[in-house]
Amino acid sequence: MLKILLLCNDPVTLALMRASADALKGVLDAFDDAADLQRKLNKGTNGLPVAVVLDLAALAARGIRLANACTRVRQTLPDAKIGVIASATHWVDDVIVEWAREAGADYAVAQINPWRWNMTGERLLNELIGDRDTVDAAMRRITPYVRAAAQTTSGGAQARVIAAAEADGIDLAALAFRMQRSGGVNIADRSYLLRVYPECFVASESIVWLERALRIDREKAIAIGLALQAAGLIYHVAREQIFDYGNYYFRVAQLPPRWTLDRFYSLVRSDAGFSVADRTSRGTAYASCFVGSEAVDWMLVQNYTLNQAMSCGQRLLDVSLAHHVLDEHPFKNDKLFYRFYRDEQRLE
Repeated sequence: MLKILLLCNDPVTLALMRASADALKGVLDAFDDAADLQRKLNKGTNGLPVAVVLDLAALAARGIRLANACTRVRQTLPDAKIGVIASATHWVDDVIVEWAREAGADYAVAQINPWRWNMTGERLLNELIGDRDTVDAAMRRITPYVRAAAQTTSGGAQARVIAAAEADGIDLAALAFRMQRSGGVNIADRSYLLRVYPECFVASESIVWLERALRIDREKAIAIGLALQAAGLIYHVAREQIFDYGNYYFRVAQLPPRWTLDRFYSLVRSDAGFSVADRTSRGTAYASCFVGSEAVDWMLVQNYTLNQAMSCGQRLLDVSLAHHVLDEHPFKNDKLFYRFYRDEQRLE
């Protein structure tokens, strides 16, 4: 028996986690407002072990940092396991997992969905429960729920292409690493319409490379490229083009050596970070925001490469530390306005 406190407002995640709790003969107590976290923690456990699962987007909506939420949990329920869902992204790597652990959580997964259930929901339950046999038995019971969700849920295109590549045995992270090593794709500075794009490769050339390196046909190579893009492991230089066979410039996402998300966030939020101010665009005022291109310029001064700056900026969005003010764009090196979620509460 297990009690799961789940902070989440996504109906698919709720349905799958509810089915999991039932299969584990446990109790799911779901809520969608992070302001209710302390009240839920205070309700008591009825002698059951407790796991607390926190959706970063739901925390961000209330301007609550993950570290603060984990501290509340530890103070009230010291033995509770804490899981994190990074619902704004379909891919979580070691950097994000380590950031979550430094904040006080036990593990972090990407958006929970039926197409990548084994890599998200099932993996999270394994980390929280610590009994693989028990989880495996429960997962067999919820397989019909996962299949039904995959058949009835609209959207999820990015999760599906990642899942398809993983089902073919492709290690996407290892492939992205291989692409930028010796013998990989041709990465170079390139120009278009008098503008230089550093550290990029041509999509059509990379497709030919994938065909040869993996011994696959063109259709499969494009599908794997789309999976790499969906996972954020490669990205279009202007974040505007879907991966396809053409003269499109892409980069392999790259973070600075020994880079940590918590240290980076603390720095950019300090007086030494980039400018956060009230701004106006086309007659509309936007309070407490920063400009994407200014953030990139600031990182370049810190000796980041352009690729590293773009990759670090996107990480802020992936873990719901920041977002485009209208939620219409990923992180771009452009005059677009972004806001830290912690500043949202001050505007209400």
